This record gives sequence, C-alpha cells and structure tokens, in this order.
Amino acid sequence: MEFRVLGPLEVRIDDTPVHLGGRRQQSVLAALLLNADAPLPRQRLSGMVWSDPPPSAQANLRTYLHRLHSALTDPVKRESRLVLDRCGVTLRADPSEIDLQVFEDLCTWAAGAHQSGDTSAAAELYSRALRLWRGAPLEGIDTDTPLYAAAVKLAERRFAAQLRRWRLLVELGAYGEAIGELRAATVENPFREQITELLMTALYKDHRRWEALQVYSRTREQMVDSLGLEPGPELRRAHRRILEDDVPV
Repeated sequence: MEFRVLGPLEVRIDDTPVHLGGRRQQSVLAALLLNADAPLPRQRLSGMVWSDPPPSAQANLRTYLHRLHSALTDPVKRESRLVLDRCGVTLRADPSEIDLQVFEDLCTWAAGAHQSGDTSAAAELYSRALRLWRGAPLEGIDTDTPLYAAAVKLAERRFAAQLRRWRLLVELGAYGEAIGELRAATVENPFREQITELLMTALYKDHRRWEALQVYSRTREQMVDSLGLEPGPELRRAHRRILEDDVPV
C-alpha cells in the first residue's frame, strides 16, 4: 500500500486509488497516518478530528473506523492495516509506504550529506524529497479542527526543506536555477524575508548587483504599503552588505 499525505489524502493498493469516503472519514485516516504504528486512543482521535465533538462523535467514529477497516484490507493477505483493540486504533504501515516518512528520511540524509561536505548530494536529496509533494499537505481537511494545525506544521517543514535546497544551489554556484525558483517563490510569498534575502544574495553572486538592490527596494515598498512595516534586521543587513560589496563568498 501507499499512503500519501503530502497533498490531497490518497491511499493506493497496487497503484489503484482506494475510496476513502467523506471529509470527516478522511480526517480520521489522516490523524491515524500522522501517528502510524502507534496506538491512538479513541478519545484522542476524536479530539483531533472534531474541535468540539458533537454527542454523536463516538458513534460516528465507530462507523468511520469500520469503513476504513474494510477499505484498508490487503487483498492478498486479507488482513486490514487498521487494528482496533482496547488500546485504541493503530494504522500499521512500513515507513517506506508513507510519503511523509520518506520525505523526512530524505531530508535527514540530505542534512548528513551537507554536514559531511557533499553539497551536490545534499541538494539532490532535498530535490527528491520535495518532488514527493503534490500540493498543500492534507489538502481538503477542515480548517476548524486540531488536525489542520498539524497540516500547517507540515507546510512549514516543506518550506524549511525548500530553503535549505535553495541555499545549497547558491553554494554550488547554480545561480540561474536558484534565481528562477526564488523569483517564483517571492511572488507566492512576498513577505517571506528569508526568500528575498537569498534571492538578493544569488543575484549579487551572479554579478547582478543592481537587480539585487531593486529586489530589496520593491520588497521594502510592498511591506511598507501593505503591512506598515520596514524589513527585518536580517534583510536590512543583507541589503547593506550588497551596497558595501561585502557579501561573503
């Protein structure tokens, strides 16, 4: 089986999509996947799926679990991946079957490669990790549930991996690739100052000092007009270094 949470929730058996039911039932499965191979007490599971559980929550949860138990039955072994017992509910899955776990493993290996000095291998491992993403994590999950907070944290982990990869591209001198991706990222995230700072650095190192300064001017103008705020200290420091031709090589 394949379990995918890095985008719309998906389960596949032999590359065939499994019908996962409605949004609430999918939320139950998502909560179980985020706690795979660990018993999840039913009360805690209910609290992840409903911010304010209705009186019918436990009855509805039993129905959802019964349906998921059937949907997640291995057609060869004829055993369900869902284990229901007195300890709670456990979704059994190998780490290699869950895209989130594969993503985390690749990021760990990438960090190790970078630490050992293999910048090229680290960048490639981050690229492989990021290719697993198909959209917003757990896309379609109700925004008024505790589970949505978990989805927001997953999105931040994706951004952290993206930022590390862009830094590695700049470190490798792959300025064209880095600049193209960073420009697109600043359009989607105009107030993420880390992206802007890295774009300015890449442009400067690619002998495009004037463009780097223009990026700062536009960003500052947007921030003042939209937020009433000046850029933060790190971005101002990067701007000053470019003005003084004092960017570390």
